[in-house]
Amino acid sequence: PAAPKVRTLEPLSAAQLDLWMASFLFPLARVMGLIAAAPIFSNRAFPTRIRLGLGALITFALLPTLPPSGLTIGSWPGLLALTQQMLIGIALGFTVRVVFAAVDLAGELIGLQMGLGFAMFYDPDNAAQSPVISEFLGLLATLVFLSLNGHLMLLAVLGNSFEWWPVGADLFPANGWLA
Repeated sequence: PAAPKVRTLEPLSAAQLDLWMASFLFPLARVMGLIAAAPIFSNRAFPTRIRLGLGALITFALLPTLPPSGLTIGSWPGLLALTQQMLIGIALGFTVRVVFAAVDLAGELIGLQMGLGFAMFYDPDNAAQSPVISEFLGLLATLVFLSLNGHLMLLAVLGNSFEWWPVGADLFPANGWLA
């Protein structure tokens, strides 16, 4: 009987390791940009370690669906692409934050019109005083957002954003903003 073949592991080259790191860090930059800017995920009630772990977990879940970028981290195009990924993630989170800011502003205006401008509540998210009506409408908007699975829709948009704006050195792809 023949002896079974023993498979030996080949050592990783620096180029392979650099490509693996790049394939993880570029999507991680976009995911962490979203987590830093989106209103639900950037809440101060979420500890920083949990936000970092959530970002890494989302990135690991997205990795099998992403094509390789071919960029390296240590090059100028790689740094430009890393900045681009952070800005895309921040822009995605900022669009949701604008809606929540509109609800907060509406609450402040309603409170002033009702004569409740003096009834203030400490808002730990903004580290400032805010009217009670504004705080109530902000919490109501958060509950509606979560009950309509808005957080899951936001993660779906994040996943689709890699199709619309793939990782690459091209800042303004020809059809990326029209998708």
